[in-house]
Amino acid sequence: MLSEEKIRIMIRLSDYEQNKGKTDFERTRYFKLDYIRMQILKTLVSVSAAVFLVVLLIGLYHMEYIITNALVIDYAGIARYFLVMYILLLLLFAFVTVSVSSVQYEASKSRVKEYYAALQELIGYYDREEQESGIGDGLKEETAL
Repeated sequence: MLSEEKIRIMIRLSDYEQNKGKTDFERTRYFKLDYIRMQILKTLVSVSAAVFLVVLLIGLYHMEYIITNALVIDYAGIARYFLVMYILLLLLFAFVTVSVSSVQYEASKSRVKEYYAALQELIGYYDREEQESGIGDGLKEETAL
């Protein structure tokens, strides 16, 4: 039998599964530390690619100066400067990634807990209905034979 409360729970569960549930289940598949490490790895790759492209663009922009002064440019100094900037950017973005990923994971974890609590409530409704109707008793006797 369908009760109004059961239908509300089913609609709420279905709505969650179709919207935020997809990303929440994907996040909570991992342990928190593993999820954060994966996000840091993505960030490191992205920052590295971005820094490489920016350095390439700066080099192309100043190509005339580089060609005319190729023998007198302090390449080691320029490399140190870009290396320090690269490391600082990596640290900054890694810190931001850890902060954001941690908050996202905790929010997803709490929503998934609420989802499973609602699922248990729905299972409880089915168990109560089964006990009230006596359907479960007949099945239990048949399986015991």
